[in-house]
Amino acid sequence: MSKNISLKLSTVALAVLLASCGGGGSEGYFNKQGSSSGNALNPSTGEEVKSVNISTIQLIDQNGNLTQAIAAEGVIAKVKVTDQSGKGISGALVTFTVTGGVVLGSTNGAVLTNTNGEASISVKPENINTNGAYQISAIADFDGAKASTKALNFSLQATNIILVDMTAASTQLESGGSTNITLKTQDANTKVNQNNVNVEFTATCGKFEPATVISSNQGDITTAYRAIDAAGKLCEGKQTITAIGSNIPAKIIEVDIAAIEANSLVYTSDAVNLGIKSSGSASSGQIEFTLYANGIPAANKDVNIELLRGPKDLSFYELGNRTVQKIASDPDGKVRVNLYPGNIPGPVEIKATLVANSNVSALSKNVAISTGRVTQNGLSLSVSKNSLQNVIDGDSATVIALMADRNGNKVPDGTVISFVAEGGSITPNCSSKDGQCSVTLITQNPRPLDNRVTVLAYVEGDKSFLDKDGDNIYTIGIDTLISNIGDFFRDDNEDNLYSANLGEYLYKRGASGATCAASGIKQPNIVATCDNNLDGVIRQQLLFAFAENTPTFTNVNASGSLLSFNMYGNSAQGVPMPTGTTVSVTPEDNTKNNDLSCTAELSVGSSPVANVFNLLTPSTFKNSNQTYYGYRLKECAVGDTLKVSVSSPDSKVSTIYVSYQ
Repeated sequence: MSKNISLKLSTVALAVLLASCGGGGSEGYFNKQGSSSGNALNPSTGEEVKSVNISTIQLIDQNGNLTQAIAAEGVIAKVKVTDQSGKGISGALVTFTVTGGVVLGSTNGAVLTNTNGEASISVKPENINTNGAYQISAIADFDGAKASTKALNFSLQATNIILVDMTAASTQLESGGSTNITLKTQDANTKVNQNNVNVEFTATCGKFEPATVISSNQGDITTAYRAIDAAGKLCEGKQTITAIGSNIPAKIIEVDIAAIEANSLVYTSDAVNLGIKSSGSASSGQIEFTLYANGIPAANKDVNIELLRGPKDLSFYELGNRTVQKIASDPDGKVRVNLYPGNIPGPVEIKATLVANSNVSALSKNVAISTGRVTQNGLSLSVSKNSLQNVIDGDSATVIALMADRNGNKVPDGTVISFVAEGGSITPNCSSKDGQCSVTLITQNPRPLDNRVTVLAYVEGDKSFLDKDGDNIYTIGIDTLISNIGDFFRDDNEDNLYSANLGEYLYKRGASGATCAASGIKQPNIVATCDNNLDGVIRQQLLFAFAENTPTFTNVNASGSLLSFNMYGNSAQGVPMPTGTTVSVTPEDNTKNNDLSCTAELSVGSSPVANVFNLLTPSTFKNSNQTYYGYRLKECAVGDTLKVSVSSPDSKVSTIYVSYQ
């Protein structure tokens, strides 16, 4: 629909023209001098705007398809505002309204059109369980002239999730062995993989670490199945593994587990990596062997334990002991061995031998004393860039994790840090070498509707503490934890609170009993989930922009000795343009008889666009000076114009023309 413009323009408006000639800048978007008829000039063309038109609303899903059915991941609502010639109008205010059921991407539902005349806003269900039919409409306002769309009907639909591609890394296991179980969560109707879906695992015999997993990174689910039941007994024979979710059909696979050999000793501990005595970590650890007779745990049988290799100040069984010790197996057949590290790091190998039969023995595996675990203030994350191109698949940024222990020493090689991302895809983890490792974030579906992507990194480590008694050991009640942490989450909506209804990624340990530090964007934290122990899961959070290739301009002004403007990478003004975008200003001297030659020189801003930004919050970034550009003008006069050209990394060029006032 359209409405003719009959209002006179304010004398403080500026003309912003899309053409092939050079120009200047202004405080707003309209020419202060106006047209001869008094109508506004189209900032995108410089032509007089006689009527304002708005297209019908399009709802576009994450795969770029038109739709009128909105699922949990939401859609983009998009319109185009044009003049009487069908050319896009830049800087028009478009206000979207809905009859209910959804949340719009800005507080008041209003956004500005870009240089193509396009305005878009995210539309997400208020709750993933909401359904029903609703309407959305939009009104465009350009210098007082308004145009409105017809209401578009849409429906909210609960997503029909199924489990697909369920596999085991190995279906043939030794008794007590383990294997990874993987699958994907998928929309049964669209066949699109879905994140933030809870899946639970059970087995006829065995256990899972973890037993409940939330899908992420393109619907991926991974858990580790271990062929030992909840009572600690080894599994054998054919076992059925089942995956299921709420209102999700079950999926099963089978694994074959080898029979337990009679009169056998099995090392049944996971990898053990103890810090040195002065590292601030636990001062002792424990490994275990399990003794079997004819497939049944054997109780009250003597086993000799000896240290084959280890640091010279390591002791076992009891503090200070390094000689062979005889230990009887407990009712579950377990032989548990205490380890007491000293201050020398190195690998450890413990041998267990059945006293009654020296041919029955086992060696410990993956046991080591290291310099120390990563500490809370010893994790440092850096990025190659944090403003990527949203319009293409495969733009990438490198995230580097550097990890140090409490003494400033690099953590042992093989320290694993994990990553999850709200959008795109990211390498799930990396293993440290020389104290560091890196992963890659790549642009692809899913693409968050607000163009902002939260990335969460986490690693097992030690909380930072004040060593008040100077013994280099953390003591509860004497030493003080600096910033206590407990359970945490990936803060997709950047409100510093866990939002269960949004399906935010959650990591739980279930601790309690101590006051937690406040949650923040860098270190998300959940209240009432902390304890006073030293060990914890160290976490840090980063923000990335998936920016568009068409700029949105605000605060354009050219007068005196300055051309200035703010430039953003989306209509909501929540992100910068992609890193590598170039900006140039070319003056056009339209007043040749005054013996002046208009010139412009960049004085504030970055061209190409900088690698790293402080993205603040979705609502505060637009007020940041990081998107501000200032050009020093010399010998410019009223009537001259300045051409502002923006070239994104994919070579798309957008241009505005600004009149000097």
